[in-house]
Amino acid sequence: MKDNISRRTFLKTGIAVGTGLYGLSYLSSFERPRSLKTFKENSLKKKLVVVHGDIVERNDESSIIREMVSRGIKAIGGMDKLVSRGDNVVIKPNIAWDRQPEYAVNTNPFVVAALAEMCIEAGANRVSVLDHTCAKNPGPSYINSGIEKAAKEVGAEVRFVNERLFKDFKIPGGKLLDSWPFYEKFIYQDEADVLINVPIAKQHSTSRLSMALKNTMGMIGGNRGSIHKDIHPKIADINKVVKVDLTVLDAFRILKRNGPTGGRLEDVDNNYENARRLVFCVDPVAVDSYGATMFGYHGRDIGFIRESYGAGLGEIDFKLRGFGEITI
Repeated sequence: MKDNISRRTFLKTGIAVGTGLYGLSYLSSFERPRSLKTFKENSLKKKLVVVHGDIVERNDESSIIREMVSRGIKAIGGMDKLVSRGDNVVIKPNIAWDRQPEYAVNTNPFVVAALAEMCIEAGANRVSVLDHTCAKNPGPSYINSGIEKAAKEVGAEVRFVNERLFKDFKIPGGKLLDSWPFYEKFIYQDEADVLINVPIAKQHSTSRLSMALKNTMGMIGGNRGSIHKDIHPKIADINKVVKVDLTVLDAFRILKRNGPTGGRLEDVDNNYENARRLVFCVDPVAVDSYGATMFGYHGRDIGFIRESYGAGLGEIDFKLRGFGEITI
């Protein structure tokens, strides 16, 4: 009798567990609908602001950049005009390469930290810093760029991408791309109330330059190498999907040659006359058009800037945005 009861109990338990697992599987097959990110309503000024800062000694870099970021954000209205209390903020720097800051291939870590800190002070619920690096193991790039340490010190979360979180999204009005895998933390509203793009200004062997519009390639997955064929309209296509609320171009150091990977200090321009600038605007086309001038070009000389302007993604004549320059 004891054995029969145990067997009967076992069968009932097995049926119940099986039914429960089936129910969970059935429910999980229905993904809850998620809203795509839209541009955050804000009262930032639409003008383009350039902050030009000097530095006397290497130890001054952190403090001078912090001051440059503070003045630039203040000039376009203040971080509290973009970030509301409780917002989830995603900051997207360039962390593509295993290089130290002085090689100017990744975003300056002090720029990232200063922005993250200002978002936290404005009441952000969470500030996440991440990039889809060009290496399978992102750890060395995050560490040697200095970004991981600097961001964590001010209270930001530093994340690696999870390959399972890339999903195909349609590209509205895509010229060459109908759809592409994008990383969901840049795309969904519940992940990013505010998206801040923080590229570095550098020369690029394929696209001529890499700045704000090109930096969004760190938001996508798939075969990114194939993007480099007919790269200019494809960069514009990618930027039709991502909704960047603020762009801050790091031109404190600029890589003039052998980009995007760099590796030689003699290719880096750190002179006050040409570099040591940060550029702030809600318009990435205007930012890149200004950035092109630091390399001796006009915005219309660069294919992806011209294509993005043609697609209605921003203003190529950055002076029409209202141009302001601050010197520290």
